[in-house]
Amino acid sequence: MLRGAVLVVSKGKSRLPAVVATAVAVPVAVVAGVLVFNAIAPAAESDVLVQEDLSPVTVAVPELSEEDAVVCLALTATAPHEAGGLEARPVEGGAGAAEAVMAYGDPATVATCGAEPVAVEDTAAVFKLNGVCWYSDEAGLDWVTLDRAVPVSVSVPEEVDQPVDVLNDLSTVIADKIETAEDAPTGCE
Repeated sequence: MLRGAVLVVSKGKSRLPAVVATAVAVPVAVVAGVLVFNAIAPAAESDVLVQEDLSPVTVAVPELSEEDAVVCLALTATAPHEAGGLEARPVEGGAGAAEAVMAYGDPATVATCGAEPVAVEDTAAVFKLNGVCWYSDEAGLDWVTLDRAVPVSVSVPEEVDQPVDVLNDLSTVIADKIETAEDAPTGCE
């Protein structure tokens, strides 16, 4: 018997059918595995590959007293780098823009420290989020704090699925940096 170059036959049976079966089964199993993986793997979303626009946002700068400007600077200096999963963006718009205004995501959600206060009735629906009392328009796109010595407004574009997530993240730093107002509506207690 020659080994190596010639197929060894033992007890009169050939191994050729087993070799052929293995040679066919392995590639078929690999192809089947690839097909199953592609069928159950999540498809890549097209917007995942698109880079968000994080260029500076042009904003309106509120007129602030010296005291309010110091409070707003303390707020913006410690603002989170992300709010509601939206990445912070630089702001521009004149002197004091970066000291009083924050922007997040694309399209931009804009938070303005030193906003005009809003007067609401005691029966108005208010929302207490992470220690801060908020009031919103009917659409839920424009929000303003009711219980802070220096009001903060947040304008949220319609594209943001959960504005409350943004407000929750901002509320933490607002509660920490801006004192509570003496005359908050009863719903804010």
